[in-house]
Amino acid sequence: MKKNNILILVLVGLVLLFVTTNYFKKHSSAIFKAEVIQFDSSTLNKIIIRPPSSSEEEPIIISKDDDNWQVAQGTIKTLANQSTVNSVLGQLEQIKTEQLVSKTKEKWETYELTDTLAQCVEIYQQGKEKPTKLYFGKTTYKQSQNPGYGGRPSVDASTYFRINETPSTYAIKGGLSNTFKRKFNAWRNTEFIKLNKDLITRLKFETNKNNTFSLSKKESDWFMGEISPDSTKVAQYLNTLRYQSSSQFVDGFKPKGNADYTLTIQGDSTEDLIIKAYRDSTTNKYILNASQYPNVFIESDSTELFKRLFVNQDYFLK
Repeated sequence: MKKNNILILVLVGLVLLFVTTNYFKKHSSAIFKAEVIQFDSSTLNKIIIRPPSSSEEEPIIISKDDDNWQVAQGTIKTLANQSTVNSVLGQLEQIKTEQLVSKTKEKWETYELTDTLAQCVEIYQQGKEKPTKLYFGKTTYKQSQNPGYGGRPSVDASTYFRINETPSTYAIKGGLSNTFKRKFNAWRNTEFIKLNKDLITRLKFETNKNNTFSLSKKESDWFMGEISPDSTKVAQYLNTLRYQSSSQFVDGFKPKGNADYTLTIQGDSTEDLIIKAYRDSTTNKYILNASQYPNVFIESDSTELFKRLFVNQDYFLK
C-alpha cells in the first residue's frame, strides 16, 4: 500500500513538473515575443545608416521627400532607387527574431555589438520623436539541415543584433545586416532616361563641330531630311531610347563649356528631353547628362552608353 502511495506521489510530481515546465516555457516565449521589434513600413520616413565608430565613412541618410525616397551622403543628395528602398522596408517589417542569445552587455563584444564594431541603423517613424536604433553585429553561417536546390547543401545565416540601449542580444535569421552594408551608389537611382517611344516625333543630333542632322516623323513614316531612313534601324534606335540606366556616377562635375554632343528628343505632349555629352580629354571618356535628371552626371567610354545614344547619320541609312 505504501509503495502504491509513493508511486502515486511520484506520478503526481512528474505531472506537476511537466505542467509547470510547459507553463514557464509558454510564459517565457510570450515575454520574448513581446520584445521582438516590429515596424509598419507605411509609417517609416527616414533611415540613417551609421557605420561602426571605428570607420571613417560618413553615414547614409535615406529620407522620404513627398512621394519619393532620397538618399544622401556628405554633400551629395540625390534620388534613391525606389525599388531598393521599398525592398528594405519590407525586410524591416518582416523581422523575425530567432532567439534571445544574451541578457547582458558583457556579451556585446563577443557578438561585435559594441559601438566601435556594430553598424547602427536608426529608423524614424511618424508620430515618434526618437528613432529606434538597431545595432547589427557579427553574422555566422552553418550548413542547413534542409537541402538546397537540386539537393545541394545550403547554408543558414544568423545575424546578431541589439535594440537601442537594452542589454539583450538577439539572433535573426538571414544576413539582414548585409542589406545595410551596401555602398552609397548602390542606394542611388540608376535610371538615366525613360520615355514612351511611341510619343517621339523628332530627333535632333548636334556636335560642337556644327555637324547636325534630324529625323522627323510624319504620320507613321520617318524622314531624315528628304531621305527615307531604314525603318528597322529607326525602330531599333527608338527602342534604345525607351530606357537606359547607369551606375557610373560622376559627382561634382561642372561643365566648363558647351557639350561636344547634344541629342534633343521631342514628342507629342511631352517636354523636350535633352542629352548632352562632354568629352574628357584626360581619360578619353564622356560625361553624360540628361535633362530628366539634371543634377546627375555619369561616365561612359566610346563603346557603352555614349555609343548607343549618339549615333551618326550613316546608322540610319539602308
